[in-house]
Amino acid sequence: MSGLNPIDYGIINGRVIYNVTPMPHIPGAEAVGVVMKDHGTFREGDRVIIYNRVYDGTCPKCLGGNEHLCINGGIWSVVSNGGYSEMVSVKAVNLFPIPKGISNEVAVSLPVGALTAYRALKRASSGAGKKLLVYGASGNTGIFLTQLGNIMGMEVYGVTRKTWTRDFGAHTIYDAENIPSDFKADIVVNSIGSGFWNSAMSHLDISGTLVTFGVQTGKEATIDISQIYSREYSIVGSTGGTRKDFHEVMEIAEKFKLKVRVSDRFQLGDYARALKRYEEIRDGRVILLNNR
Repeated sequence: MSGLNPIDYGIINGRVIYNVTPMPHIPGAEAVGVVMKDHGTFREGDRVIIYNRVYDGTCPKCLGGNEHLCINGGIWSVVSNGGYSEMVSVKAVNLFPIPKGISNEVAVSLPVGALTAYRALKRASSGAGKKLLVYGASGNTGIFLTQLGNIMGMEVYGVTRKTWTRDFGAHTIYDAENIPSDFKADIVVNSIGSGFWNSAMSHLDISGTLVTFGVQTGKEATIDISQIYSREYSIVGSTGGTRKDFHEVMEIAEKFKLKVRVSDRFQLGDYARALKRYEEIRDGRVILLNNR
């Protein structure tokens, strides 16, 4: 099983900001499957999820525990072929066993959606009692930001037109155009780019933190520098997460029963229809199935 996410969509449509290799290329940043043969601690038939970072383990970033920032690596499925395939070969260090209590639909959403959300909240120094405002609350990262924010004891507010995001723990939801002008949050997560940059900044409280990791609506924005220092704002970039982060996400997913909303399921060979559906307004994730 694989998921369809902005990384894959960007690669297929030539909009990815990374260096794609090899060419021709197989995308697919999210993949779960079963082990085909015994290897190390893994046994044939084990359900596994792929930690989707390529890293050499020897560069300064890797040695410092930040293998997701490996100088010589990158995102699995971008700097290497990915999971839109009947079978894949990956290093054992990139495999994590899936606990019995986690469904394939949730598991396949952890390497991008949940891991990205978790790392972003950690970098923002999230904590109990803080207010969290999530732009794109109905997206893959958004539904995990909402759930994880609640688990961390925060008041979570979502920016979306989808009322079902309340089912994932959003205390209040707003249309982007209707957020009260005086509403302020300690942490604002803008995962959808420059189209909502000014709005996100306007709802950041004094000494607050803005986290960004997506450019769906554009990658260039204008900043009023005087606001940054006079209000002591912090602007934080975040991408993916470490293997340690991923291990923690897996534990949280099992303990707190993290969930996802699936809009559509397509067979892997029907990816053209899946891509078309991804471009439409939908209620949840698009999943690709491999019934090999």
